[in-house]
Amino acid sequence: MKISQKGFTLIEIMVVIVIVAVLMGAVTLSFPPVGDKLLKENTERFSALISLAQDESILQSAEIALEIDDKGYGFYRNQNNSWAALSEAPFKKRQLPAEITSKLLLDGISTDLAERDSDSPQIVFLSSGEMTPFTYQLFYEKESTSTIEVSATGEIKQSFTKNE
Repeated sequence: MKISQKGFTLIEIMVVIVIVAVLMGAVTLSFPPVGDKLLKENTERFSALISLAQDESILQSAEIALEIDDKGYGFYRNQNNSWAALSEAPFKKRQLPAEITSKLLLDGISTDLAERDSDSPQIVFLSSGEMTPFTYQLFYEKESTSTIEVSATGEIKQSFTKNE
């Protein structure tokens, strides 16, 4: 008499587990970041671009500037005594996500980014390595705040606060 065995082999079960894990990983990566993660990502990107712009101004022996408005920020280069917007990566104009608002402080004084009508950028990176000192704050709704303080020598300090 022959005994029939029914069920799955260990290899079949392992293959199914691997397939499910790969699908879950793909689904997880397809979701955009939200909340604190979104705020921290934008803070890190902004800080990296500040360092890169300072290095670029030194290497190119040219002034680069940063203009911040209520929707985002963009970089400019001084060409023939006027500011020309940079459009190539990584210095192209960047928009902040709708959930994030910002505030710029120059010499400790808050500037109104929504009512900005000037054609000149607020922050200048000199070819000597010096730059306009500033504090930039990013807010994720009313939940958390990220503060970026930049000194005249380009030293960047970041802090993150969860608003309770």
